[in-house]
Amino acid sequence: MAVLRRAETGDEDLIQNIRAVMSDKEVVLKENRSEERETELQNFAKEWLEEQGMDYDASSLNVIEVKDSSMKEDPETKYRTDKTLMMETYDRGEIQLMEKTCTDLLAVKPHDAEVWRMRTLGRLRLKLWDSALESARRWIAFEPQALNPRCAEAFAQAGSQESTQVKEARVRFAQLYKEVNKLEGEGIRDAAVELQECVWRCDEMLEHKEAEAAVAEEACRPCNLSARPATVLTGARPPHFFLPNFADSVGPVKVVQADKEELGGGAVHSRKLIVTKDVQAGEPLFVQNAMAFASLDRAGDVVRLKTSLVTAATLSPRQAKLVDILLDRSEWDDSKSDEVMEALRDPTVVREKPWSSEPDDMVKHFQACEELVLQAQVLTGKKYSGIWMLPALARHSCAPSANHTIWGDVLMARAARPLKAGDEVTLGLFELWFPLEMRQDKFTHTGPGFWCRCPRCEAEANFDPRAVEAAADLEARFQQQGSRIQAVMETLDLKLEERKKELEKEYDAIRAGAQVDNEKLNKEMDEGLLGLADRFKSLKGAPTDADIEELRKYFPERNEPELVDVKPDLVNDLLDAVETFEMEVDTLDMPEEHRHWLVSNHLGQYGQLITLLRLRKDVEAQRRVVDRLLDAVATTLPGCFQHQKLSVLLWEVAALCADPTLKQKVMDLIPKELERVRDAIKVRYGEDLDDAEIAAALARISATTVLDENWMWDITWCSGRNPGIEPVRGPSGKVLPVLGSSILV
Repeated sequence: MAVLRRAETGDEDLIQNIRAVMSDKEVVLKENRSEERETELQNFAKEWLEEQGMDYDASSLNVIEVKDSSMKEDPETKYRTDKTLMMETYDRGEIQLMEKTCTDLLAVKPHDAEVWRMRTLGRLRLKLWDSALESARRWIAFEPQALNPRCAEAFAQAGSQESTQVKEARVRFAQLYKEVNKLEGEGIRDAAVELQECVWRCDEMLEHKEAEAAVAEEACRPCNLSARPATVLTGARPPHFFLPNFADSVGPVKVVQADKEELGGGAVHSRKLIVTKDVQAGEPLFVQNAMAFASLDRAGDVVRLKTSLVTAATLSPRQAKLVDILLDRSEWDDSKSDEVMEALRDPTVVREKPWSSEPDDMVKHFQACEELVLQAQVLTGKKYSGIWMLPALARHSCAPSANHTIWGDVLMARAARPLKAGDEVTLGLFELWFPLEMRQDKFTHTGPGFWCRCPRCEAEANFDPRAVEAAADLEARFQQQGSRIQAVMETLDLKLEERKKELEKEYDAIRAGAQVDNEKLNKEMDEGLLGLADRFKSLKGAPTDADIEELRKYFPERNEPELVDVKPDLVNDLLDAVETFEMEVDTLDMPEEHRHWLVSNHLGQYGQLITLLRLRKDVEAQRRVVDRLLDAVATTLPGCFQHQKLSVLLWEVAALCADPTLKQKVMDLIPKELERVRDAIKVRYGEDLDDAEIAAALARISATTVLDENWMWDITWCSGRNPGIEPVRGPSGKVLPVLGSSILV
């Protein structure tokens, strides 16, 4: 019998015990043990062998020592295994984890072009343009004639947004376009289309850089948009997988030192953002691409963002410079503020070298970046999270002076109200629509925590006790009906999900080439997923009977009641609770703005009631409730997504209240409500929208419940996303294109 052992196990006593049952006791007696101890050890060894189910014969027992070297994995096998794991990591979207694996693989085989390819792709998706350019050129050295590495090089150059680099990228894209047009084969046409788009995007960025240069000497330079958001609203501008979807631009804003006890907002840091000139509501303030952007598997998950930041700062001198600014806790004077603003505007301002990658330093880096993510991340409506420079240096307010939209991984901020030079730019970085106690609890548990001292929080802390009592009574009455409300909402969610799947199946049948009237079914599909607002835009004058029937088919008030049965007593009780609350608030001697803040604290309760009223087809009650809530939300944050959503809803119910048959001219029917919708849209998207673009915005707002613009674009390039997943359907049900995918790299 043979007993196998590993030399490194350290179980020497057990091995010697097993040897003790051998006939040659000299093997063990030389260990200087007594005869009694030897007998004890032999008995122990025999018992152990019996427990293992081994029959032993002392004369045939051998101990075979297996050396470590014979068990080690073959180096070539290990290399292939590690490389496969790297590929799987990329496919899962965990691009922030790839850098070390690529480094280890290249240390073994520095000429492996496939590893250089994966390293380049990971860096491009992390938007590490300088380090991506370096790895792309190493990749080109191994495959100088291939399309992919040369295209990756051009992506990295264009992504830097530095004029000289963008010009070179344009030349490369144009040359590649000519080369591809001469080829034949599967995918060639797609590659040519995408390369042409890359040329156009470079032209767009170059025009933007010229506009930026023209105002560079102005003390209060404007924010220049490289593309109009309206082109996204109308569906004319799909997202790009690699290139920036909007160019960075820092307008009439400046980061300055804030006093820790200063009123106006709250933040963990001691900075604030101010405007340097008078601005009007809706005027753009800044546009920034994310430093790090990731999908969230669960709330509070900061690992991807933290790792992405550390990876960026240890690879890119530019990113290291930006992260250093965010981590700086020193006092800033005017010269330091000017230096920071110059660094934000000029992509050529970099750190002397990236962060150190030494193990001891990496521990500190991860700790610092985790704290930074907790205090500075901005969450979006589709379970994404990002870090942007200026929002990270601004302060939060529960009555913000600016609102922000997120397009892919680009954040665009506009003034929500008229501001005077020197006024603070505050953002709603956390939930606004809760009572004071709930908001402050959130703020004090965000990272190190902070105390918000915005005008709204300061006012609510000193509200009349009768206002507090009225709010408590409203919450109590909704809590009493909580189980019934929850049952209705859960049933509604299930029914809507079933309807959504039915529509998707119909659309999939079209895409699969089913033998149906494609044009007709496609039109019905698009219209079925859009809201009432989109139906109005195509009506010229009085609608025909056919138009009316088509409109009725898609009215939310006509469809939703069949989904869930809502008992009248439930709606009546909650409606009475809201009306009683409003009556008590209106009797109080308080500023109108404070009344609106008090109502906006209960957006959750109002939202539940509005849903129940829609299910009951009570349009008159809907109109009253929505009208009051809309005023409150518009006062708290003009141009926010809730402001738009409520404006469109009020327009819809007002039309039905004025004329349930819709036989009057629609645009003349509700001009006041329509103007409120236009005002909300223009504050959010800009004053330059024309009627067609406003109509597109109406349609999209009516069709979604997601709280930001990322319901228009599906983000497949960020950390945590698998680029191979088919993009989700847009509001029309169509699968949205994502330009610049793996066809090119």
